[in-house]
Amino acid sequence: MEKALLALMILCAAPGTIRAEDAPLRYIATIELAARLNAPRPPESNLTVIDARSGVEYDEAHIPSAINIPAEKVAALLPRLVKDRSGELVFYCNGPKCTKSQKAARTAIALGYGNVVEYNEGMPGWGKARMPIAGSPLPPVDLPAIAPEDLVAMLKSGKRPLLLDLRDEQEFKTYHLKGAVNIPLDDLAKSAKRLPKDREIVLACHAGQQSIVGARVLHQLGIERMRRLDGGIVAWQQKGLPLESAAVTAAR
Repeated sequence: MEKALLALMILCAAPGTIRAEDAPLRYIATIELAARLNAPRPPESNLTVIDARSGVEYDEAHIPSAINIPAEKVAALLPRLVKDRSGELVFYCNGPKCTKSQKAARTAIALGYGNVVEYNEGMPGWGKARMPIAGSPLPPVDLPAIAPEDLVAMLKSGKRPLLLDLRDEQEFKTYHLKGAVNIPLDDLAKSAKRLPKDREIVLACHAGQQSIVGARVLHQLGIERMRRLDGGIVAWQQKGLPLESAAVTAAR
């Protein structure tokens, strides 16, 4: 019996028995990350800070010295950009409601990177602490918000705004608003000519931040009739409102 228990303990402790998606993540706070980045670092320093958001968001504002690898591209790009799998990786995105840094960190763990940390406070926490920010923000846009229940009422009344989901393709396929069209934020500028200028557009994303950035992109391209889903799809879910998956859409 004792031998069996010992064998089970060894098996549970063996590397690789915990799936990367289930492995607990380590976190770093704003003050600690800022101190690490501000401290003199030798040329061989193996700390890499990675922005897991879209390229458009990164171009607008990011932590100085961070590189950009969108979460959905980590599996393909990380091994090419960061070859040392023993180095420390710090992933961040748009704060606690944003899941991209978690997804990116877990992908890195699955790839064999052994020192992975999430900066969960992300850009909101970094900005709130008045830390330096790099990037070139687009001009701000007055973007009205529409609450989830008000959007439901609008759709029931027969009004048909274009529901534009700015999340990446995989997120969209997992679940989205019924009837929504998917154009990931990084593809928005080159795909904007497909969008109608005589029809109101309601922008949707995970928690609302990408919609604000997307509106700036579209406004520069001459599109003005826009609103954003207040709180994004997270708020929609919290209201218990229905979503559909790509499988449901394809079955129609």
